[in-house]
Amino acid sequence: MINSYTRFAATVLMLQVVTIAISGAFVLKHFPPIHVMNGVIAIIIAAVLLKAKWKWTPIFGILYGLLFSILTVPSFIISMFRSIDPEYNAMREASNPFFGISFLTALLVLTVLISSIAGLLANQGRMTEDPSWFPKLKAALYGATTMALLASIYLQLHWVTGVNASTIEQLPTIVMKPDSAEPATMEITEGEPLVLRIINESDNACHIFSFPELDASVHMERDRTGLLVIDPEPGTYTYQCKPHHDYVNENIKGMLTVHPK
Repeated sequence: MINSYTRFAATVLMLQVVTIAISGAFVLKHFPPIHVMNGVIAIIIAAVLLKAKWKWTPIFGILYGLLFSILTVPSFIISMFRSIDPEYNAMREASNPFFGISFLTALLVLTVLISSIAGLLANQGRMTEDPSWFPKLKAALYGATTMALLASIYLQLHWVTGVNASTIEQLPTIVMKPDSAEPATMEITEGEPLVLRIINESDNACHIFSFPELDASVHMERDRTGLLVIDPEPGTYTYQCKPHHDYVNENIKGMLTVHPK
């Protein structure tokens, strides 16, 4: 038996195929085997849900939802809160284009699972078809799918690069505290360009950290990290919070001393 829930599940499965195709072509720039397997299975199950009139047909959608929920949802959630792999934890950055695709894939998988369960219950006479909120849910999902794909493509076009987390942690670091900069002084020897990691732990009174004599600065909100590259000659240089609209804290400052070789 085919009902509105199983038709919706089949539609979502095809949205999953579209998501996999677009992400592989424009975001990931390749097609991982797990994604290919996901797409092929999604096409097959969508066809079964739309053609088979057996009342237990939604079970196939449930099995798909369970399988790929296990494969996609936990890894997505874990990657948001802990570093599984230093090369992969860029997922935690909002500007990462893979975030939207990963979230969308997990959302679609869960939607297939839930709608297939609803389809099975409807076939058993345990659930009413076409409740008043159902069209709104479908419209919301279609809109979310479109926006997530467009946002991921946009971010891919403007994403700078991936950075190994352990590499970042080894860089010389300056932390903007609520009322100071740590360390207050730094000493280096002239030579190669210096890459600094700047961490904003201020009370949001400072958004821009700068070396005014070097005309170098980086903009970041509170609890964000930025990178700044400088190549100073021997001498002393001030680093400080740079005024930005009404955001400034003159106590966030320090001194860099560059010694000759």
